[in-house]
Amino acid sequence: MFRYDRAISAAPADQRVFRAPPWPEIYVQDTERRHELDTATAEYLRLLEAYPSLGYDISILPKTEVAQRADFILKTLTA
Repeated sequence: MFRYDRAISAAPADQRVFRAPPWPEIYVQDTERRHELDTATAEYLRLLEAYPSLGYDISILPKTEVAQRADFILKTLTA
């Protein structure tokens, strides 16, 4: 099984993590997204628990247009 704690300690980064929530209305399985939506959702939920336990702060991206998501990220980083 993949060990998140080992991977993170090997390459520490900023404490802020941006997560894109599952979005069934736009989800498409392709070469970049090889998992079905239910598998991707399970991984998303697992990571929501894993990151804080490793000291990371999670910011959930809003389900909006790309430009609005980018603005959200910039505002969060400069707050």
